[in-house]
Amino acid sequence: GSPNVEGLPAGPDFFDFGDADQSRDAMQEIGFEDTRSVLLSDMTWNSVYGGEDLYNVLLKGTSRTREMLLKQTAEETKNIKDLMARKYIAITDHGSRPLRMPALITSGQKPYEA
Repeated sequence: GSPNVEGLPAGPDFFDFGDADQSRDAMQEIGFEDTRSVLLSDMTWNSVYGGEDLYNVLLKGTSRTREMLLKQTAEETKNIKDLMARKYIAITDHGSRPLRMPALITSGQKPYEA
């Protein structure tokens, strides 16, 4: 697929906020203090049964990803779905293991301004 779709404003790289240091730095740049990141590494999804489900998670997950996926050509969409099916099979051993879906949670506190 193509990450350069017409009409989609510039935005951060898809995986930028999966990096704890980068997430904390971004929050500090906009004024948050006491920033912390926690990795939820044992999170699994037990309701995703194949590449099509995985594609739909991305399609429905965020407005930016949705627009990027919807603006692909038919061939690019087919290629993305085929790749997701192959990746799902590889990372779940043909569905015999749950899909691991670690998440990084970054939080901070805005300073009190009287």
